[in-house]
Amino acid sequence: MIKFGTGGFRGIIGDNFTKENVQLLTQALCDEIAAIGSDKPVAVGYDYRFGSDYFAQWTAEVLAANGVKCLLFDEPMPTPAVMFAVREEGLDFGIMITASHNPYYFNGYKLFSHGGMDADEQLTGRIEQRIAEVRQVRAVPIDEENDLVVRYGNKQRYIENIASFLHFDKPVDLKVLYDNMAGVGATCILPLFERLGVKNFTVLHSQHDAFFNFVNPNPTADAMSALKEMLNNGGYDFAMATDSDSDRLGILDEKGNYVSQNDILAAIYYYLVRYRSLKGDVVKNFVTSTLLDKLADKFGFCCHTVDVGFKNISAAMKKYDALVGGESSGGLTVRGYIYGKDSVFASALFLEMLTQTGKSVSALIEEMHRFADYAMLVKDANVVYDGSDLIGRITENPPQFGKKTVQVLRLGSNVKFCFERGRWAALRLSGTEPMVRLSVEAMPDEADELLGILTKSVICK
Repeated sequence: MIKFGTGGFRGIIGDNFTKENVQLLTQALCDEIAAIGSDKPVAVGYDYRFGSDYFAQWTAEVLAANGVKCLLFDEPMPTPAVMFAVREEGLDFGIMITASHNPYYFNGYKLFSHGGMDADEQLTGRIEQRIAEVRQVRAVPIDEENDLVVRYGNKQRYIENIASFLHFDKPVDLKVLYDNMAGVGATCILPLFERLGVKNFTVLHSQHDAFFNFVNPNPTADAMSALKEMLNNGGYDFAMATDSDSDRLGILDEKGNYVSQNDILAAIYYYLVRYRSLKGDVVKNFVTSTLLDKLADKFGFCCHTVDVGFKNISAAMKKYDALVGGESSGGLTVRGYIYGKDSVFASALFLEMLTQTGKSVSALIEEMHRFADYAMLVKDANVVYDGSDLIGRITENPPQFGKKTVQVLRLGSNVKFCFERGRWAALRLSGTEPMVRLSVEAMPDEADELLGILTKSVICK
């Protein structure tokens, strides 16, 4: 069964992510294209995951057989480069073959709509309906003679577009350690940082490895812990890492401490308003820290909260003309840039922030917390999901947190318990893996206890 989650359709390679399902999904998209009368090409990109290049070609075969021109990328590229292509070329649709941060045995199919945005639920709902109505999947072999399949590249334009958003009036005098996690980030981060004049730049795991060194290609604290010793011994100013398709960013400060993705997002917003004098609201999802709310309030702007899924971030950014939008999983974007998360762009903004302020990572984070009068802590955990009606059970029999609950929010497959003084506990079903994401925000001496109570309530039936 093909279902779209928060980040497209994903599945285990050879199980539900197969040539047959990818071509069936593409046929449904072609039927949608015919129904709306679109005559524009469809961009198709892919990353380094096992079989991604083949899945992209099989996708192109269906597009061509249905008379739809395909701009097939000529090399593996980050997901946001495909989103940029959709916007730059004025296309109605784009496709990226990737499973983002998922384990190596997953692959996926991300769908983008006009403007370079993640497909919204109305579009994906129509595609799912059309899948059920497909009677024949049309596909033709493609070769160099096929006029409907055009090899496409936009690396230089993508990099130049990022550079146009940056503001450097000081030389970059920072020593940077970068873990590419065997993904596609280095394909664009390397030439971009060279263009920005970064002289001391060490890159790890830049080679193609479909197993991602048997580490989940996601820049979490655990995944980046191995960098700490190298960072400390090498005298680096900070370390960074990007996930396999380069839409998530992770950071270690100059001491080797992991910088939460909540702090990365908040720091970018703080820098753009405080130091670059830009103005505007900010958008976050409902499991992102209240730090953003506090910053927006201090600056005289508003923080808008939406459901999980970057498509919801993008929609709210358009609605409120927000300056920054992002989520606690490590993705962000800025007004005027593409409506999608991009760690190539975010890493360059982070580099600019350190260069222009002249501050260390830890000093800047401390300054931001002090400005916002923020002293709480966000903690997360993942629990394997067994398919039961977890949300219904938790809603009917809420955990006994020992705190006064002032509000219970339910958004789709997500539940958030809000307590006094900004504390909260939330759980959400992953739209891309059989997992439950658990998050709490509280004072440091309360966070572990709250997370423990939430975890026990999920595990115990």
